[in-house]
Amino acid sequence: MHKTIVFLLGLLVSASALAVRDGDSLAAVLAEKGKPTSKLEHGNVTVLTYGDTVIRLENGVVVAVTTPTPDYAGRALAVKPIQRTAGGSGSGAGTGGEWTTDHAAAVAAAQGTGRKVLLLFTGTDWCSWCKRLEGEILDTPEFKDYAREHLVLVKLDFPRRLPQSEELKAQNRRLQQQYGIEGYPTVVVLNDSGAETGRVGYVRGGPGAFLPQLR
Repeated sequence: MHKTIVFLLGLLVSASALAVRDGDSLAAVLAEKGKPTSKLEHGNVTVLTYGDTVIRLENGVVVAVTTPTPDYAGRALAVKPIQRTAGGSGSGAGTGGEWTTDHAAAVAAAQGTGRKVLLLFTGTDWCSWCKRLEGEILDTPEFKDYAREHLVLVKLDFPRRLPQSEELKAQNRRLQQQYGIEGYPTVVVLNDSGAETGRVGYVRGGPGAFLPQLR
């Protein structure tokens, strides 16, 4: 009996020692948890997704471990912080104008930065208005310059011919239902806490007409 208790205590101590903690390095996280299912980098911010856990690092150091949970009472993704260091505000983070398909990682990356999360619900290989939105607005230098400073960009695609992983399809379907998307393109804008602040579709007039609606 005594040996069993000692053995179990040893397992608990080992598990505790192996848990990802505030201040761990990127190398330590990768050594402990292995390759993430997705990796999102925004300037000095790196977000690693493992199943239902999202780990945020700033300057290569863990500042938060979060568990994203769908909030079906509202229309936002609540991110419950588990660990966070003082000063982990994400200052200096930049998106570079690139897009990610990882919704949870994007919300975690924006948290506390003042950046908005732009969710683009689109059908890239069949929706003509979606193609116009991308060509006339989202692919322009004006929009990309704005996005680098103010946005985290998430593309939620519903193609008819292009292949997608089952995991990505499931995520996109869940978000389509969660946000009540009925037409494409639809752009849903979230604040840095993950709460919806507005939505917009295709707008005539290029980025000069589109960007004021985001502001």
